[in-house]
Amino acid sequence: MKAPKITANAGILTALASSVCCITPLLAMVAGTSSLASTFDWIGQARPYFIIGTVLILGFAWYQHLKPVPEVSCNCEPESKPFMQTKKFLSLVTLAAVLLITFPSYSGLVYQQNQEAQQPISKKGQTAFIKIKGMTCEGCEQHIKQEVNKLKGIHQVQVSYKTGSAAVKYDSTKTSLAEIKKAVDATGYKVVETTRQL
Repeated sequence: MKAPKITANAGILTALASSVCCITPLLAMVAGTSSLASTFDWIGQARPYFIIGTVLILGFAWYQHLKPVPEVSCNCEPESKPFMQTKKFLSLVTLAAVLLITFPSYSGLVYQQNQEAQQPISKKGQTAFIKIKGMTCEGCEQHIKQEVNKLKGIHQVQVSYKTGSAAVKYDSTKTSLAEIKKAVDATGYKVVETTRQL
């Protein structure tokens, strides 16, 4: 009856693999090595396959665990199962897998926004449009927003991983386009193009 244990472990590993590209920016931020953030962005393309694998593996584990077992009438006491072969353990693994797979949808709650109080845009206000390579989910967006918001004079940051771009409204007397680009590059994602609008 070790199949549920093995498949449960495989299920949690595939769930972790499906979300590693989204969790890495958070881990990089905690570790203080922001350049690590885009290391696993290539996994983002395989994410749907990892999710399907997780569902199939955990489905098989549940099937193995819940399928009827032929009764043996030997008048002996049923042997107790180790914790890793119980429904409780499989339930915990399934919950962990769901949390890992859905991490991109709630990653914004994990990141703290270090935004300055909204100030009226000064006459020196400008908007920078930045094309960014390597973003794969909302976690990537949040990581870039957090780094750019650390700069002085930032009024608003909008980032989209779907379009691979960011729009940053800033006060050009307090920060520059070069500093914004440097902040984005520090996250590990690559700035491929920048334009500025007055």
